[in-house]
Amino acid sequence: MKISLLAAGVGLLVALGATRASAAGPPPPPPPPPGDDDGDDQDDVVVTDDDEPDAPEPTDPEPDEPGPEEADDASTAEADAETESGDTDDDRKRRRGKEDDDEDDEDDGGRKWWKSKYLTLGGYVQPQYTYRVRRNARPRDQQEFGADQTRAGIRFSGEPIKRWSYKVHLVFGRIDTRVTDIGIVDYEGDGALDQVFFLRERGPGLFIEELSVNYRPVDYHGANADAEDPDDVVTLDIKFGQMRIPFTAQNRSQNSALMFPRRSTPNNVFLFGTDLGGLVKLGILNDTVDILGGVYNGTGLAVSEVNSRGALYAGRVDVNPLGGFPYAEGDLGRGGFKFGVGGGLLYYPSKLFDDAGNDTRTRARDLRASASFRMQVKGFYLQGEFLRRQRTDSLSSLPLIATGAYGQTSFFFPVYKNLGASPVGRFGWTTLDQSFDPRVTYYGDAGAALYIGNNDRPDVLRVLLQYVGEVRVTEQEQAHGAALQVQLKW
Repeated sequence: MKISLLAAGVGLLVALGATRASAAGPPPPPPPPPGDDDGDDQDDVVVTDDDEPDAPEPTDPEPDEPGPEEADDASTAEADAETESGDTDDDRKRRRGKEDDDEDDEDDGGRKWWKSKYLTLGGYVQPQYTYRVRRNARPRDQQEFGADQTRAGIRFSGEPIKRWSYKVHLVFGRIDTRVTDIGIVDYEGDGALDQVFFLRERGPGLFIEELSVNYRPVDYHGANADAEDPDDVVTLDIKFGQMRIPFTAQNRSQNSALMFPRRSTPNNVFLFGTDLGGLVKLGILNDTVDILGGVYNGTGLAVSEVNSRGALYAGRVDVNPLGGFPYAEGDLGRGGFKFGVGGGLLYYPSKLFDDAGNDTRTRARDLRASASFRMQVKGFYLQGEFLRRQRTDSLSSLPLIATGAYGQTSFFFPVYKNLGASPVGRFGWTTLDQSFDPRVTYYGDAGAALYIGNNDRPDVLRVLLQYVGEVRVTEQEQAHGAALQVQLKW
């Protein structure tokens, strides 16, 4: 009995000794740095039961950071390089199209609502109210008011296969008039048709701004192809589908990148809407030179919709001596000095048929030309275009001649943090039917825009108040009004 008690006591003493030896082991490690609670030289991560991180892989030692003097020298050298070239980081990003909703036709920069290799989503909403008075018009047309021009756009784009990309741009909200029913009237009740009437309703419509597939067979970056931001020395794009014809510089700007709610009236008089066809674009030295050429249906619709038949040929050349810059009507990035000149040609030879589909033996030739100038510097933006049209046919000896032009300008300046403002102005004129009955019209627009942005873009929200004026000199008619538009991008 005594031996058993002695053995138990010895065992207890041994256990207590081991416990004290463990407690008095090596000295504790130094306290871990901030953000490292367990002292393993790795930043701690909050781990849930459903998602455990893999073990961290060994990393190479980080290079020594430059001292204050070296950092200042590097910053000074970078700033000098920016000053000499006129480019800022934002300029280079916009030029490369890394933040554009449309790679060459629109600088609508900033992050998209959803972006991946296969699908990028973005869009805009543009509620608008317009009020206009025409004192000398018919009583029915003396006042125009309402929100008929409200619209919204949504864009889908992606590159599911290398060098192959797609774009879909849909516009909702345009007010269309549709025939909903057809009625027959028989006043005498004798079974004979006396009148046919149509029931029409107005409602929101859907417009295809762009629906295209693009293939880039040539994408040459030169000696710095492996750089993070390589130069586009030579690029070649082939696009086919439905799109805007790049006849004017303003037609290369997308709806949400316009200076005013709508394109200028002279531009729309000479070319309106989109068309079906194909386009080839050659870009040289970061779009310092842009050469475009395309073939289209010439109607904007399927070729069976009208009584004229013929392909429309369009071409345009843009030269930007100081480097390409976006076709956005404004300098919200307040970048360096850039300017560009360009010109476009449009030729539409066609055959004319009667309503029964018979050849009238009449041949028409429609030739249009445009010349443009663009400039931006530190928030100031200036754009102007001259347009000319001459249409001849084999039936009449008098050509149809029209001339027009417009100029517009803006100046964007920051007010406070993500708040900015910009006065805007535009003036244009058209002269139609110059060869036999000239009709001259002047157009004037002026207003102010307020921009609210975020860390990604300065124009997430734009509120634009605009004066709208029109003077028809020949008809001695004037129209004056105002428009208020709110544009929200996402």
